Amino acid sequence: MPAIRLDLEALTRSGQISPDEARRLKALALPDHKGSLLVNILLIFGALAVAAGTIALVPNAATGLVLALLALAGAETLRRIDGDASLKVLGAGLAIMGAMGIAGWIGWEFREVDSAYPALAIAAALGAAALWFRSAFLAAPAVLALGATLGSGTGYWHASYAIFVEEPTFTIIVFGALAGAIYALRPRIAAACALVTTVAARTAVFMVNFAFWVGSLWGDRLGEHWLAPRDWSDRHDWRESALQVPEAVFSLGWAAFLVAVIFRARRGGFLSVTSIVFLAIHGYTQYFEVLGANATTLLIGGVVLVALAVGGTRAFVARRT
Repeated sequence: MPAIRLDLEALTRSGQISPDEARRLKALALPDHKGSLLVNILLIFGALAVAAGTIALVPNAATGLVLALLALAGAETLRRIDGDASLKVLGAGLAIMGAMGIAGWIGWEFREVDSAYPALAIAAALGAAALWFRSAFLAAPAVLALGATLGSGTGYWHASYAIFVEEPTFTIIVFGALAGAIYALRPRIAAACALVTTVAARTAVFMVNFAFWVGSLWGDRLGEHWLAPRDWSDRHDWRESALQVPEAVFSLGWAAFLVAVIFRARRGGFLSVTSIVFLAIHGYTQYFEVLGANATTLLIGGVVLVALAVGGTRAFVARRT
């Protein structure tokens, strides 16, 4: 329920409520947690400083694992004893620190394992922590970690950030099914987990769109993440003989998918707005990829955009009526 602010003194002076009613409403007011929020933030920074100092003194993976387990234990203790929720922010911070610490330990210890099991373990650990501690923040990296099992990930170098999807087709199928299942089951999910599952479903929707985006540019050679030789010099022959899904399939499929979501989803909701944004990205990408930037294509692009705007406006008006 939304919070409502009332000026009880002004309402009493204007005669809209009686003094007795003002005192009753004041007694029902929620406590002011501004002071406790500051204390929570200071405690979180203190915990981070202790963890950093401990790792600096004993720099190994086991130290990180012990600290992560202690953080989770602290979060669980606060979850059980903090009846007035005055330390809720601290508990959430400890849960995130612990879960991310466990994920980091798994990634470090099994960095040489050439399989999807470490990524699955990380996704499971983050997902379990997200559900147990009702942490929407942990739901997003849990879904992203699942994407690593299909060859998805990110990269960063100086002033640049990249996202890669090695298996666009399977990514669309897996994350589309995940998002669809969560949205279908959401009415049956307990209210306490509603935000966590909603964030997970929305992250899966982003993964679907990213996979369509990559596929619309380079197509997809099915199974390349698992079957292709690791040595790039040996990949050419495999890529030539692999089963390929062309770029046009993704381009047309992505456009159809986005338009369908826009017209079926609640207007102004997450799915509708996100689909409109990605439809603009799709159009922008294909414009430069297929047509290129010159006077003629700019004229054509402008006419198409005006036509889409007019058509979209009429469609939305028709839906409202």
